[in-house]
Amino acid sequence: MSTNRTPGDRRNVPSPIGSKRRGTRFLKVVCEVSKGFLSTRLSAQQVRRADLAGEKIQTILTRAPGNGAPIGGLKVVAESGWFAARPSGTENIYKIYAESFRGENHLHHILEEGQTIVNEALEAATSQDKSTA
Repeated sequence: MSTNRTPGDRRNVPSPIGSKRRGTRFLKVVCEVSKGFLSTRLSAQQVRRADLAGEKIQTILTRAPGNGAPIGGLKVVAESGWFAARPSGTENIYKIYAESFRGENHLHHILEEGQTIVNEALEAATSQDKSTA
């Protein structure tokens, strides 16, 4: 089994052990340029949307469910997919990771809407910082 994958590869891999989902899942990593936002922290309160790719957002996480440790970004979860966004440790960008349990078209919608949600959250955070300064 080959493990020669780069972070930007589309992955068509079996669902993880312990997952309630069966079948194929689709995973993709994209990088979104966000100059000037590297020091901006994302929070659940900055997410203004109720839906992700046509499904109600079930939860927005900023801490790991297992141990409560900060994840350094946020994860937005819907019934059939999710995206997570966090700043790169070395570049002035936010990286967006997304997964769909329905297919590539749905994954594309999650990525598009995830990028919009992140942009809106970063803009809200920047506006809030300016108004309190």
